[in-house]
Amino acid sequence: MPHVRGEAAVLVEPGRLEVEDVAFRELNEDEVLVRNTVAAICGSDVHRVRAESPFFRDMRDHPYPCPAGYPGHEGVGRVVESRSARFAPGDLVLTVPNHAYMASFARYQTIADRFLLPLPDTGSPTVHLMAQQLGTVVFALKRFWPEPVPQGRTAAVVGIGSAGLLFLQMLKHRGFERVVAVDLEPGRLAVARALGADATAHVPGQSAEEVVMELTGGAGADLVIEAAGTDGARVHAMRMVGQQGRLGFFGMPEDYDMRIPYAHLFVRNAQLIHAVGGAQLEPGLASFRTALDLIGGGSIRVDDHITHTFDIKNIADALDLAHHRGDGVVKVALTFD
Repeated sequence: MPHVRGEAAVLVEPGRLEVEDVAFRELNEDEVLVRNTVAAICGSDVHRVRAESPFFRDMRDHPYPCPAGYPGHEGVGRVVESRSARFAPGDLVLTVPNHAYMASFARYQTIADRFLLPLPDTGSPTVHLMAQQLGTVVFALKRFWPEPVPQGRTAAVVGIGSAGLLFLQMLKHRGFERVVAVDLEPGRLAVARALGADATAHVPGQSAEEVVMELTGGAGADLVIEAAGTDGARVHAMRMVGQQGRLGFFGMPEDYDMRIPYAHLFVRNAQLIHAVGGAQLEPGLASFRTALDLIGGGSIRVDDHITHTFDIKNIADALDLAHHRGDGVVKVALTFD
C-alpha cells in the first residue's frame, strides 16, 4: 500500500493542538492501520491536553510534540491495511489502545491488534464507540463491587458526565435499589433522572450529603463513585459514604496531593478503592466485550451520550466545549470527513 498521509491533531505543547497533514509509519507485525470514522473526547484527554496541574505537566506519556492523534483513545474505524492474522482490510473495529497507541485524534491510526475488537456493520458508529468508555466502567465496578449486590443497597455517583451516566445505569443493572446522581450541571441531572436516578443533588446549591442521608434514613450510601476527576467531587463522595461503605475513585487526580477527611472515613470504617486504568490489559479485552454485549442487547442506553460533533479541523473548539461543559454537552465526538 502507498505511504499513507492524512490529517491529525498534534499536541505541540501544553494546551495547544495543531491539525497537520502527517505521514503514518509502516506497520510492524501484528499491527493494523485503521481509518478512523469517529472518535470521542474523554475527560482524561482534556486533562492531558491542557496540562494545567503539576501532575499532568509531569505525566509525559510522550515528549512534545506528541505523536499524531495523541491522546485520543476512543475510536471506531475500518482496517485499511493489516499485518495481523486476526483482522483484514474492510473490518469495522473498536479501538481501545494503551498509552503507546493512543492516536484516535487522527484520520488514520496504527495500532496493535490486541487493542481491537470487531464490530458489526449494523448500527451507528457513535453507539459502538461508547463501548470503549463503558468497558472502563465495567472494569472499575469489578474492583468497586465484585460480588453480588444484596437487596436494599444504595449507591451514588458524583460527576454525571458520560462516564457517570454509564456508572448510574450499571449500578441499577447490577441491582442497587437506589442510585443518587450528583453534578454541577442541571441538564446532566435531568438526563440522569431519565436514565433511572432515584434522587439528584445539584451542587453546590444542594448538599449531596443531605440528599443521600434523607434517602437512606441517615445511613449513607453503601457505594459512592467519583467520576468527575476533581478533588471537589471526591470531597462530596467521601461525605456521602455510610458505615462499612465503599468509595470508588474513578477520575484522574487534579494534583499530586489532596486533603482526606481521615477521621470521617475512620469512624465509618469505609474502604477507598481506586480504578481508572487496566481494562486494556485484561485477557481478551473482557470488559470491553461485556460493554459491547450490554449496549447491543439494550441493557445500557448510550444513544443520548454524544451531544456534540466536530470535524477534526475544529478539535480546539471541541476540547474547549468538553472542558467548560456549556451548551448542555455530555460527550463530544470528532469526525474525519
